[in-house]
Amino acid sequence: MNTDEGIGSQSDMSSVICGSTRSSSVAVEDSEASSASEVLHDCQVHGHQLLYLNYKGLTKFPAQLLQENAYQHIKGIYLKRNLLQTLPTNLKTLTNLKELYLPSNKIIDLPDDMSELTQLESLDLSMNSLQHIPSCVFGIKSLKSLILSQNSIAHLSSEIGKMRALMTLVLNHNLLTSLPSEIQHCSSLETLNLDKNFLKVLPRQITLLHRLEELSVTGNKLVYLPMDLGYCPSLQKVYADNNPYLKAIPFSLWSKTVGTYSCGTETICDSGLYAEFKEANMSAYIPHEIQSIRSKNSSPVSTLLEISYRYVNKQQGILKIESLPRSVREQAVTATAHCEFHGCSRQLFTGCYPHLLKHPITTLQQPNSTTFIGLCCSLKCLDLFSRFPLPL
Repeated sequence: MNTDEGIGSQSDMSSVICGSTRSSSVAVEDSEASSASEVLHDCQVHGHQLLYLNYKGLTKFPAQLLQENAYQHIKGIYLKRNLLQTLPTNLKTLTNLKELYLPSNKIIDLPDDMSELTQLESLDLSMNSLQHIPSCVFGIKSLKSLILSQNSIAHLSSEIGKMRALMTLVLNHNLLTSLPSEIQHCSSLETLNLDKNFLKVLPRQITLLHRLEELSVTGNKLVYLPMDLGYCPSLQKVYADNNPYLKAIPFSLWSKTVGTYSCGTETICDSGLYAEFKEANMSAYIPHEIQSIRSKNSSPVSTLLEISYRYVNKQQGILKIESLPRSVREQAVTATAHCEFHGCSRQLFTGCYPHLLKHPITTLQQPNSTTFIGLCCSLKCLDLFSRFPLPL
C-alpha cells in the first residue's frame, strides 16, 4: 500500500534498477566522513557506475560531473538530504544516467533541458519544495518511476498523459484536489499512489489503465470510486482507508483486495453537490454524472439524455466526436459504469437503478463488512442482480 514505508525503501528500488552494476559498486557507498571531492575522485579513478553523495551539505550540483566527459559512465547519482534548489542546465552530458535520487533537498524547479536525459528511468524528488511538476519531467520519455511524495504540488498537469513508459507514480502527501482525465494515457502505469491529498473524486478514465495493479488513495476526501474500477484487468489491490465520506465501494471490486478501514464515518453536510442513495440501513454517494437515480416506482423508459450518450458512444468511430464539448466527449467515450448484472453489462451514462448489498462472500473478505453498490440499467437487471449478485 503506499505509505511512507514505500518511500523509505526507495534506495532498495535503486538496487533493482541498477542491479547489474551494484555488486561492483558497493564500495562507493560513501560514509558521511568522506568529502564530495574524495567520492568523485574515487568514482572517476575506479569507474564506479553508482555515485553516492548523500548527506554532504551540497548547495550546488558538483560541476566536475559535467566536465571533460569524465563521468559519462555513471548510471546512478544519489544526492539525498543536501541543500540543492535546482540542477544545472547541461545534465544531458550524463548520457548513461538511469537513476537520479534527490529526496530531502530544497528543489523548487528543474532546468528545461533535463527532458534530454534519454536514458533516465527513475527520478526521486520526494521531500522537496516543489509547488508544481516541472514541465521538463513530462518530456523524459524513458522515465519508468517518478516519486514526488511530500511536496506542495496542488495541480497535476494534463501533460502527465505524455508519460507512456511510466510504471510507478507516487504523489502522496501533496495538495492535489483532482486528477486530469489524461492520466488514462499513462498506458504502462502499474502502481499509482495518491495517499494523503485532498481528492474528492477520481476520473472515471482511470479505469482505462489496463496495466494498473495497485491503487492507493488513503487519507483523502473521496466521496465515491469509479464504478468500473474493478474491471481494470490487472488491478489486484485498492487501498482506500481513511476516506470519511466513502460510504460504499463499487461492486466491481468485490473480488479484489480492498482496504476500507475508517471509511464512511462522516456525512457530507451540503448533500446538494452529491446524490445520496439510501437502501435499508445503508447509504452511498452516486457519481455526479448520474442525474437520474431510479427506483422500482420509476418509469422504465430511458431518458433522452441517456439514449443520446449511448448512441454517440456506439457511433463514435463515425461521428466527428472531437467537435463536441470536452465534457460531453469524455462522458460519451468513457461510460460512468456498466450494468452490474453479469448477464447484461450495458453501458450506463446518466441514469441507473442502484442496489446496496453486503454479500456473504464479500463480507468474509472485508472484516469491517463493507457496503457495496451495484448499478443496473433496467428493472429486470436490478431484480436479477438483487437475487444473484455473483455469476452462477
